[in-house]
Amino acid sequence: MHLLHAWIRWQDRLSEWLGRFVAWLGFALVCILVYEVAARQLMRSPTNWAHEASTLTYGVYAILAGAYTEKWHGHVRIDIFYQRLSIKGQALVSFLIGVLTLILLLLLLESAYDFAMQSVAMQERSFRSTWAPIIWPVKVMIPLAVLLIMLQMLANTLRHLCTLLGQPLETDPSPGHDTDSRGDSHGKH
Repeated sequence: MHLLHAWIRWQDRLSEWLGRFVAWLGFALVCILVYEVAARQLMRSPTNWAHEASTLTYGVYAILAGAYTEKWHGHVRIDIFYQRLSIKGQALVSFLIGVLTLILLLLLLESAYDFAMQSVAMQERSFRSTWAPIIWPVKVMIPLAVLLIMLQMLANTLRHLCTLLGQPLETDPSPGHDTDSRGDSHGKH
């Protein structure tokens, strides 16, 4: 059980690090958009790359943030019945949903991998503008993001299994429980 707890904590740290890293893409996105607005409005010289660069940056930002969001239970859920259950009842429901979600994510991973490899094979580029950037690296991020979400979902599902088996982890990264030593309240978005 000690090894399982250690892996769950490691996965939580990975998702936390990734989320903080990916957050910088939001800053990059703002910089791209501010530059485009300044170029267009102040210099009367719009770019031919900013729109696609911002779209691609946002795409990577959105998909790679999934593992961080899963760590903090930020995906859509209906709590009206869930919150009335006991701790073990909540763990059972979360465990079952986690197993089903992992099965669906496995199917999605297979499709995402095929989609990305097809893009890599043809060295896909976007032709929505004269800039024509390569887009296969962005499409490779899709199966990577699904895999990272799956790993965090597995960690959360195993955390609930530990609770069901009477071996809960000392801390749980769910809303209202803080695992960050700095005291941030990530779960209360």
